[in-house]
Amino acid sequence: MTARPAPQLRLQAVDLGSDVHTHSTWTDGADGLGSMADAAVAAGLHTWGISDHVRTDSTWLPEYVAEVRALHRDGLTVRCGVEVKMLDDRGHLDLPADLPPLDLVLVADHQFPGVDGPVHPREVASAVTTGRTPAAAVVERVVLATAAAVRRSPAPTVVAHLFSLLPKCAVDEQDLEPSLLADLLAELAAACRAADAAVEANEKWGCPASGVLVTLADAGVRIVAGSDAHRAADVGRFDRLLDALGRPAQAGARRSP
Repeated sequence: MTARPAPQLRLQAVDLGSDVHTHSTWTDGADGLGSMADAAVAAGLHTWGISDHVRTDSTWLPEYVAEVRALHRDGLTVRCGVEVKMLDDRGHLDLPADLPPLDLVLVADHQFPGVDGPVHPREVASAVTTGRTPAAAVVERVVLATAAAVRRSPAPTVVAHLFSLLPKCAVDEQDLEPSLLADLLAELAAACRAADAAVEANEKWGCPASGVLVTLADAGVRIVAGSDAHRAADVGRFDRLLDALGRPAQAGARRSP
């Protein structure tokens, strides 16, 4: 996402006053919820989403949701969410059975969605580099599993850091045949439109590439900004996104000092 694309009307509409993807000390973040909320206000955000990681066996969600719901900051809309990984190629999600009401579910490709469950990216990379698995098959599986996960998600959905998994699998999305990628993205776009799901432009991982975002946006998919901040100092910080969108620094999107 470092290349500066030609101006695109739909991408220019991405709201950098909203950060839907952050993490606190409830999971792997460095700062507590209060500090993260204060940082969102300091960054000039109007909307802040907290999305700590959950698994099927997570038992702390009721307490987490209660603490998030109790946060109040003037001028800030707080959205309570979770980030969850896809488990398989059918889009099953690593979510607890008793899920409290949530504002967001961020669907993520933390591991490769295999037929029988998640597969470590190292195994996929080995299969790709030895020629046992074509790179195109890896991308196809990730996209179709993501589309299936969007259809299964029990709450308003954001596709988080789409394609962040590919480099770990020895795959470069830029090497994929353009027409195949376009067809796959059309499938994902259809799932997102049907579920009113959004796709995140992820600051931390710089993915998906600008061309993918443009294709999805032109297909009617909402694109939202997510810092993937794991500390308060990075909430609402969109250096990569500003550059990729061809925008100058603006309120609600802090530049590096």
